[in-house]
Amino acid sequence: MNRMLVVLALGLLFVTPAFATGVTDNFESYQVGQFPSPTWTDVGTIFPPPWQTLPSAFVVSTTDAFGNATQAVALRDEVDPSRGIFATVPVSSFYSLTADIRVDRYSDHPISTASDWAMQLTFAEAGLDNFASTIQSGIYASSMTGGWRLFLIGNNTSADIDLGQVAAIGTWYTVQLDFEVATSTFHSIIKDTLTGTVLVDRFDTISGLTPADVQYDSIAFFGGEVSPDTTIADLAVVDNVNISATAEPASLLLLSSGIAAIFAARRRR
Repeated sequence: MNRMLVVLALGLLFVTPAFATGVTDNFESYQVGQFPSPTWTDVGTIFPPPWQTLPSAFVVSTTDAFGNATQAVALRDEVDPSRGIFATVPVSSFYSLTADIRVDRYSDHPISTASDWAMQLTFAEAGLDNFASTIQSGIYASSMTGGWRLFLIGNNTSADIDLGQVAAIGTWYTVQLDFEVATSTFHSIIKDTLTGTVLVDRFDTISGLTPADVQYDSIAFFGGEVSPDTTIADLAVVDNVNISATAEPASLLLLSSGIAAIFAARRRR
């Protein structure tokens, strides 16, 4: 038994490290007025076919939280279920997403907290449906409440959790969402970008998630409206994006499981 433990421990020392990928983008390298390609893809191009004018988002010149000139990505001023950008990532065991977000306007006739939203930073499964209704989890600014909320769509599970903090028009917020697949736990952090004051720092574990609910292969920033009477679109901008997705190699998982099984066997004896 001890010899087996030594072999497994040595295997862990030489196993291939976890595979990580990421995107860091401040949008300064793109032409103002254009879509930020090729790094990003338009969410408006994802199934079903687009209803709106493309591109649904584009690079703009604006000012950051400190009054400095910067470039960011803004949503097109047009009512539509999905407007924004996304990038692909590998299906992973841990996701982390941070960005600076400023809401510039809310829609005029939202019918529920999640029916219209100015901006959502999102882990999602692209291609199943448009980004407004595909399998996803993220933090969004609700047009109805003017506040930040944690939102999730799964096969048999959904969530819409008030994070207890306003998303005031014209204010830059640094929004971060981490997700650990193994525990179905989300860590939401929201700061006032200008002062660095932490406004939200909480963990939420969502029960009932299945592997099919968390095959996230995309990271998106998008706004949209699905309320039937909305005539004025939400507007928001996003900047300083940092994305990380980490996948554990199968060999590491097998070795870890082997060690756990051996210790379990010893306890039963």
